[in-house]
Amino acid sequence: MATPSTPIRRILMRMIFLSSGVVLAVTSAAFCTYEAVTFRNANIEQLQTLSKVIASNSTAALAFDNSEDATAVLTALKANPHIVAAALYDAQGEVFATYLHGLPASRLPAHLGAPGYSFEHGALIGIQPVAQGSQQLGTLYVESDLGAMYTRATLYGLIVLLVTASALSVAYLISRRLQYQLLRPIQALAATAKAVSDRNDYTVRAAPTGAREFDVFTDAFNQMLTRIQQSEGKLHAQLERLGLLQHITRATGDRQDLNSIFLVVW
Repeated sequence: MATPSTPIRRILMRMIFLSSGVVLAVTSAAFCTYEAVTFRNANIEQLQTLSKVIASNSTAALAFDNSEDATAVLTALKANPHIVAAALYDAQGEVFATYLHGLPASRLPAHLGAPGYSFEHGALIGIQPVAQGSQQLGTLYVESDLGAMYTRATLYGLIVLLVTASALSVAYLISRRLQYQLLRPIQALAATAKAVSDRNDYTVRAAPTGAREFDVFTDAFNQMLTRIQQSEGKLHAQLERLGLLQHITRATGDRQDLNSIFLVVW
């Protein structure tokens, strides 16, 4: 049972879409990875800057044990909707003042780790020392959600989908044009071969296509037709001579002289 053949148009379309899709996927992955890393670093730098400002403004409240002023300083974090929790800890590690944006007090850690900024449990955590000169008065704890990062990721996802759809649409239009230019020489050769097969006319020749690779194939195809035409001409000449010999033999009725007559005619 013969295997069903696939139209060359479909094969070309698959190749173009596959190559375009791979390039788009690699480019989009590189772009999204770069943006994700860049945005993470930008979030850390932004929270670090904000934490240093809050810590600097909290030194007097901690130095004079004024929790009301400390709470007022932390309330300034309300300007950033992504800050969900913040707290000032005194030098003994006890909670001194808090800011909770719709979260329970249990959200705050009982013990703080080493100073620094890291992503933990779906949030960005910052631990910033509060110091006056060389004396550490306490520690600032700040927690920011990743809402901005998720929003940005969603936006980039939509952009990638839009760019991918647009690029594939353009690739489809270009492939239609390329298919015409590529298939036209093949279809011309196929039409020539069909004409030769249907009419047994070996005088037909394929026209040059203008493409170097196809013209080489066209020249070889035309040379093959020329050789077949020459062989066919020789065959017809021989058949005509044989027909003449048979006619002479029947006319003379002398079959013994057939070989000598053949040599004379040939």
